[in-house]
Amino acid sequence: MTQPMDRSCMLPQLGEMDDEHGEFWVENPFLLPQLGKNISAYEKNRMFLNMPGGAFLDASFASQADIDSDSRSVIASDFDKDGYCDLLVGSDGGGPLRMFRNSFPWQTRRVRLRLVGKISNRTAIGSRVILECGGRQIVRDLFAPNGFLGQAPAEMLIGVGTSERIEQLTVRWPTGQEQTFTDLDVDCEIVLTEGQTDVQFTPL
Repeated sequence: MTQPMDRSCMLPQLGEMDDEHGEFWVENPFLLPQLGKNISAYEKNRMFLNMPGGAFLDASFASQADIDSDSRSVIASDFDKDGYCDLLVGSDGGGPLRMFRNSFPWQTRRVRLRLVGKISNRTAIGSRVILECGGRQIVRDLFAPNGFLGQAPAEMLIGVGTSERIEQLTVRWPTGQEQTFTDLDVDCEIVLTEGQTDVQFTPL
């Protein structure tokens, strides 16, 4: 388009099209729907596992997530509440939502942390959590991740490796108030309420 918002502008074809490979030219992009053209690119999805040391492993084929679809959005969340991240993938062109359940045989431990704000907002968005376990420190901020055409829930699912206990957990609430909890279980959901010392545990 030579002019912003000029819906009547026509641009002539600049070269030969390869019809065998599905190339085509439309002189005005606003004509795409009425001409029945689709610019979606059906490329296989890719999925990578974050490996120790900063490397990534291409697990696209093994995960069966490498579907041939024009996928636009993906949400990573623990949909079946087993403590492992699953994937919800949305594709363009009116295709279905697809759920990829995480059935990987993990041998590590994890914790799902649920924060309940009292003075802060109810879902405690904006909180920072610092875990001390297995000789290392893990820092997580609570927010609802926003991707393209999708928003994941505000939740904290934290892997703790082979640690059997969380030695110390500090919550910095959005108000700036800090609370510290010690000697917490893993492989469970932990519910912490702002300003309260009681801790609720539910096995995963």
